[in-house]
Amino acid sequence: MTFRELHGAEKAAFRAVLFDIDGTLVSGSRAMPGAAALLDALRDEGVPFLLLTNDSHHSPAEKTGYLARAGVPAFPDEIVSCSHALPDFVAERGLRGSRVFIMGEFGNPDYAEAAGLTPCRDLAAIDDCAFVIAGEGPFDWHDVFTGVINYFRRHPDRALVVPNPDTYWPNAGTGQYGIGAGAQARFICTVLAEMHITVEPVYFGKPYPRIYRHALTYLQERFPLPGLRAGEVAMVGDSLRSDIAGARALGMKSVLVMTGITTPEILRAAPAEMRPDWVCDAVGRGVSD
Repeated sequence: MTFRELHGAEKAAFRAVLFDIDGTLVSGSRAMPGAAALLDALRDEGVPFLLLTNDSHHSPAEKTGYLARAGVPAFPDEIVSCSHALPDFVAERGLRGSRVFIMGEFGNPDYAEAAGLTPCRDLAAIDDCAFVIAGEGPFDWHDVFTGVINYFRRHPDRALVVPNPDTYWPNAGTGQYGIGAGAQARFICTVLAEMHITVEPVYFGKPYPRIYRHALTYLQERFPLPGLRAGEVAMVGDSLRSDIAGARALGMKSVLVMTGITTPEILRAAPAEMRPDWVCDAVGRGVSD
């Protein structure tokens, strides 16, 4: 069964849908069979949906460009990045207007500026920053890691915010894997722990709850669905840990598609908290399905 067939049979089971992107709607630079037709059908039927990504430094417009090149047209306001949870964090901590040190890249336009922060990448001014964000993209790891580690030696009570918790990411162009922002942040925390300094990263992206809470609020406001509850939303993805466990922890329904990183063997061995409500072969079968 495909997700499109499941949705046709289980319309009453959920009022809105969240989709993972890589491994679910696209594989590398190619669309999954039936993905574009599925999204078109949901739009035609008025079914609210959003596309979730742990990509913390590409803007929604850039992400939709990537999807369009893969053959899955989408609109920027259908994209929810883990970085979109930053304004909520800033409001919780009363940090609006603060200066923030950013490791690497963090959106174009900058997600920090959109959250009312002043971005800083000058290590000489790092002590003037209220907290640190682990961004992505290329930067001088040695100098930045050294500066950030010593910053937390002086300010162990300040936050290390990690929008993208992923340890690695696949490069569709080269076939190789890159080291993710989550791995970089955990390396910094490991070094600090050796110095008996505890810094707990604040994660935004899947499987952590902030991105799911933000997506739920966005669904309520955008469509609008003011009474929408987590249990009325289905998360569709290919990762038991990132997509299924993350959604279940917030009380959402979960749909696993077997087109990405989860094999039948991994699914059979999965603990209860990672078991999906439904398992589908794919999101669709082809352009005309």
